[in-house]
Amino acid sequence: MLRGPILALVVSAATMRAQAQNPASNAQNLSPNELVRRVVNHELAADDQDHTRWMYRDIANVPAPCKEKTVIETKDGDLSRLDEIDNRPLTPQQKSAEVERIRNFVADASAQRKARRASDADDSKSTELFSILPDAFTFQDAEVNGDTEKLSFHPNPGFHAHSMEEWVFHKMDGFVVVNTRENRLVEISGVLTNGVEFAGGLLGHLDPGGTFDVKLEEVAPDVWKIARMKVNMHGKVLFFKTVGDQEDETRTGFKHIPNDMTLAQAEQMLLNQPGERPAGQ
Repeated sequence: MLRGPILALVVSAATMRAQAQNPASNAQNLSPNELVRRVVNHELAADDQDHTRWMYRDIANVPAPCKEKTVIETKDGDLSRLDEIDNRPLTPQQKSAEVERIRNFVADASAQRKARRASDADDSKSTELFSILPDAFTFQDAEVNGDTEKLSFHPNPGFHAHSMEEWVFHKMDGFVVVNTRENRLVEISGVLTNGVEFAGGLLGHLDPGGTFDVKLEEVAPDVWKIARMKVNMHGKVLFFKTVGDQEDETRTGFKHIPNDMTLAQAEQMLLNQPGERPAGQ
């Protein structure tokens, strides 16, 4: 799932877990914060129970140049193959370099451990931030459309952050869209209404107006995946290496693959099917 410190700050679907089999029946009887808490608890349990693996198309429009990749999830981590740059297929030299990169990674246990540690750290941080959602913000009903409900949120003045990331996250205003029938998050969007300074600016700052938007979709019964992520943050913060980076990423064409898929098997799929796109492309 898409990662990076900023996306961990926002919330990453790779770490959303869900209470499955808890159909929403009385959302109308819940307060907005209670509804969000139920969705969060459901999400946080579902990921523990979901061990499915997927192959999909990843299109990163920002930062430039636009890059399209095929990504395969495995039990040992994700493996990707770069397919296009600025909507053009790779040159023979670029293809050779990509094949070498994939083979080197699959043969390098140390590189795999490093990637897993980074992924696990992002997952942990994302779970932590997603978990505080019902406490860090005050939610208000905004719009109901069938099984989906939109709720606006603002910082809860009574919330006390326990980390710098929680403190920044708590400074945002925005909205969430939830599926009340399945108790799932459909979208979360936020804006940093006011700028944030750290130690009076000595440790960095985030400029006002920074935004993020994450949209999810159901790719199979009870399986939800990130479909679109946009991040537009500006500033410089010493403890975030990539703050200021902008991202615009779309994931599409999800295709279920064996749940016990290994990196070696993913390598063979990527190298033996150079032009294949996931179903639906």
